[in-house]
Amino acid sequence: MHLEQGWKTNFLTVVQQSEYKKGATLAQLLFEDGEEVEELVDDYGYEEIINREHDEELEEILGEDLFYELERNVFLSSQSKEKFISFINGLGFQLLDYIVLLESEFRVDSAMFLSDTIKKMEKRFPKFPYVEGSQTIFEMTLEEAIELIENVSGLQIKDNMNV
Repeated sequence: MHLEQGWKTNFLTVVQQSEYKKGATLAQLLFEDGEEVEELVDDYGYEEIINREHDEELEEILGEDLFYELERNVFLSSQSKEKFISFINGLGFQLLDYIVLLESEFRVDSAMFLSDTIKKMEKRFPKFPYVEGSQTIFEMTLEEAIELIENVSGLQIKDNMNV
């Protein structure tokens, strides 16, 4: 991943530019109930949802603001199925998403993150992506986000990254 500001790039920008969560809004990334949307898709299929047959259920799960964003960016698009899949992929950001991002965008070997390390991280950040009170990892620079995880995990991640 090429970052003009390097380590000083806002972590939200890094996530939004990644292939993994490309274009996701902050509201999408902070959304906690992505599995419910996925279950709705499993139950009814993409076509029924894109044909607006389950708007009430979808709005109940997403809330008014995210549903409006979905309407504006997905349902009014000529590529609504692709945009809907992308929208769903953008919902939520967990510790495992962070590890996938490090691996896919920065070639950090995910095997470094042993189950004990992940458990330690989950214990320290029980409401991830919230890292301290109401502060999220998205308010940090890439460097701060990496150092935060390094401090908790004891891993040397930054040295393995090409930024």
